[in-house]
Amino acid sequence: MRYRRGNREKKGAAYLKQRQTKPNGGGRWLPGSVSMFSIAGVKTLLQFLRLGKKSGALLSVAVATAIYMWFYQWEFALGVTVMVLVHELGHVAAARQKGIPVTAPFFIPFLGALIMMKRNPRDAATEAYIAMGGPLVGTIGAFVAFLIGLITNHPVLYAVAYIGFTLNLINLLPIHPLDGGRIASSVTRWLWVAGAAGGLFAVIFLRSFLFFLLWALFVWDLFSKYIVHRGKAAEYSFWGKIEVPFDQIPGENWMLIPFREREPLPFRTYSDLDGKQWIEIEWEEADVVHKVKMQEQGLIRSIISTKVERRWRQTPKVVVLRYQVDYEPFENEHYYEVEDRIRWKFGISYGALAIFLFIMLDLVQLLMNEQGGFFRSLRE
Repeated sequence: MRYRRGNREKKGAAYLKQRQTKPNGGGRWLPGSVSMFSIAGVKTLLQFLRLGKKSGALLSVAVATAIYMWFYQWEFALGVTVMVLVHELGHVAAARQKGIPVTAPFFIPFLGALIMMKRNPRDAATEAYIAMGGPLVGTIGAFVAFLIGLITNHPVLYAVAYIGFTLNLINLLPIHPLDGGRIASSVTRWLWVAGAAGGLFAVIFLRSFLFFLLWALFVWDLFSKYIVHRGKAAEYSFWGKIEVPFDQIPGENWMLIPFREREPLPFRTYSDLDGKQWIEIEWEEADVVHKVKMQEQGLIRSIISTKVERRWRQTPKVVVLRYQVDYEPFENEHYYEVEDRIRWKFGISYGALAIFLFIMLDLVQLLMNEQGGFFRSLRE
């Protein structure tokens, strides 16, 4: 396929509309010093947000902790944040040992936190190692909280330890994308079937709609992959758009010439050193090359233009090309090939950690019952 790069490369022009608010007339009585203080605070926050990606992670920690404090006492709220952070740092440490870069932990209140791998692992054993780091280090952190609570006889620390043990035990469920689902890939994928059954009991126990949604998506993925599309190549599509300002389109009479729709677009694809796949789509009529990052490795089947829009009433005026990318996900046939020695290693570690967590939960529950229960611990 002939490929010609235009004079300009568009990376998906995004035009942000800034909303301006008028001062409220009812607030004129406020002293000027208070107004200046508020403006300075907003500027400080904006400067903080521009510090980089890590500042966003730090802000998510602060927001999550503040929300927990709104519902519970500050000691418990801070303890829950620490339990989640220790769990995620276990993933970070394991990923670094395997040479895989990851993002800083991003906190989601009442859901935990997450990190994203910047490069996919090359085999199931590496994926399981990184997944195992979270529950293992997280369990150690919860056990430390339990020991401190045992020494000081502080009921809040029992509650924090209980949350920590529960968090790590739930993550060991063999359900994707939980840690247990990733560990199961290196032990035996039959654990996923057990996860589909056990996950239903967890849904009933937790009474969480979000966990039900997670479980339902996992079950559907298993059904679709191993029953509906068994032996067949799965095909997926995603859509995007290219925006080009009027004054950047070459030619004098381009407004009179209709842009082609429902036709293939020239493209090329490649992978960078981090294992990310990119597509460069060429819109010849606008002399533009648009760069798109794939969410997963795949074989590009086709890229077609679906619609062209002329947006006259906005500033700047643009022409928008909407496109559709059809691809087949790439699956490494040897990804799940793991040595028996490593399978046994992960299997024993996985089972032993789960048993230990069950024992600790029962022990902490017993100690809290002696002091009036879980919620009584939060009030003391």
